[in-house]
Amino acid sequence: MSEREVLLAVDAGTSTIKTVAFDTDGTELAKATRETRTIRPAPGQVEQEMSTVWERTASTLREVRAALPDGAEPLGVSVTGQGDGLWAITEGGTPVRNAVLWSDSRAAGVLEEWAESGRLDDIVAQCGSAPYPGMSLPLLAWLAREEPTAYDRVDTILSCKDWLKYKLTGERTLDHSEATVPYLDKSTERYAKEVFELVGLPEAEALLPRLAAPTEVVGTITERAADATGLESGLPVVSGTFDVPASAIGSGAAATGGTAVTLGTSLTHQVLVDGPQPETSGIQMSLGTEGLWTYAIGSNAGTPSLEWAAETLAGDASVADLEDVAAPAPVGSSGVVYHPYLSASGERGPFVDPNARGQFLGLTPEHGTEEMVRAVYEGLSMAVRDCVEHLPADTTTVTASGGGSRSDLWCQLLADCLDAPVVVPSSSEPGAKGAAVLLALSREAYPSLETAVEEMVTIDRRYEPRAERTEQYTELYEFFADVRSDIRPVWSRRAETYDRLRSVDPEATD
Repeated sequence: MSEREVLLAVDAGTSTIKTVAFDTDGTELAKATRETRTIRPAPGQVEQEMSTVWERTASTLREVRAALPDGAEPLGVSVTGQGDGLWAITEGGTPVRNAVLWSDSRAAGVLEEWAESGRLDDIVAQCGSAPYPGMSLPLLAWLAREEPTAYDRVDTILSCKDWLKYKLTGERTLDHSEATVPYLDKSTERYAKEVFELVGLPEAEALLPRLAAPTEVVGTITERAADATGLESGLPVVSGTFDVPASAIGSGAAATGGTAVTLGTSLTHQVLVDGPQPETSGIQMSLGTEGLWTYAIGSNAGTPSLEWAAETLAGDASVADLEDVAAPAPVGSSGVVYHPYLSASGERGPFVDPNARGQFLGLTPEHGTEEMVRAVYEGLSMAVRDCVEHLPADTTTVTASGGGSRSDLWCQLLADCLDAPVVVPSSSEPGAKGAAVLLALSREAYPSLETAVEEMVTIDRRYEPRAERTEQYTELYEFFADVRSDIRPVWSRRAETYDRLRSVDPEATD
């Protein structure tokens, strides 16, 4: 009998790929990471090389496998990763082109056409949520229109994690969380292929792979994958979910009924609910297990604001030192408000606007680095509240994860802004931990999702809201939200102005 059973979990994020080995009790045994690179061929376009993502994933698996103690026996592999986007492969299994990522906005015009014609309303009625530009169906429609030769080569549409599972097993599958928007019928949780007829791509219904529940074993490690990863051929690989629901599971929200917030390259906010909800301001997805759905609102705002502030405002300070710069400034940053919409793709939650941009409001000569940096933290915290306000649940406890959860200042600001306790799980890798939980369920190490989460997830820190600060941030949030609503016509005019400038001078700044 093996001395130790091990769960291998891959989390292929937008900027970092991680493989983590866990004990069945959730203890982390080994970890390997690789950085990834995004390509931006044009404003609003974000891509990655699919073969590179696979190669770096394989190298993390090889490193972790080699680091396991003697006698350790992997029970299988579970994969999570960045969601949505278009990871298309040919009949022979090679990439059609670079993957187009979730943060890409090239298909914004496609969605505008669907909205004007009423087809977007039909999609929402079918699956429960409106797609955003970085999802596979609008991107597929863009590909058919703009790159028809590439479109004709598409045999299967996948997501990041499902591309990696294909490379591990040779099997083409999609799980419920990836498939819900816009391919599932919310009442049956099965494919509703008539959506392709609705958007004028009837032939594309053949491009969907087999639908597989998150705990289903979709295949085993092939000989070729074993050579690349150092894993044993025949090792089971489970379907998994993408990183948003995986993080909710891995942070403990699945057991506590709380709200999960991921403070990463983007901000994600979600609650697990029983079945689809009538609200449509976010993205709701079937988990394909125990009747659970996750209702999530993602924002393109996130840690890039802190990285930008560290480099630009704080004299190239490290992000880790940034909160020390902000700490002396008072609540409200002496009248400076920051809207953290730095992404060139605009914003996607709780509102969708590809023209949204970041801004400081209220600057005077008396303001310095301290006030501006604190305003960045406060703006990010109020952007979180902006999303949480639109979730279909009362926020009683928030589990915070992602790189931003290492900041005591940010976590305390979240507790004050949300008027709710904020807890931080012990594991720094909630996405991988969530993938490991699903693998443990698949291998029957636990009888239910809730039991697995209770046994495998522990809490490291807790932050309580401070009543006086909560009152102040409630007033500041109302102002923050009013301004971001009122300024949207200005964002639109700015985009139109610079479009005209670029038509004369292609080098004009966006």
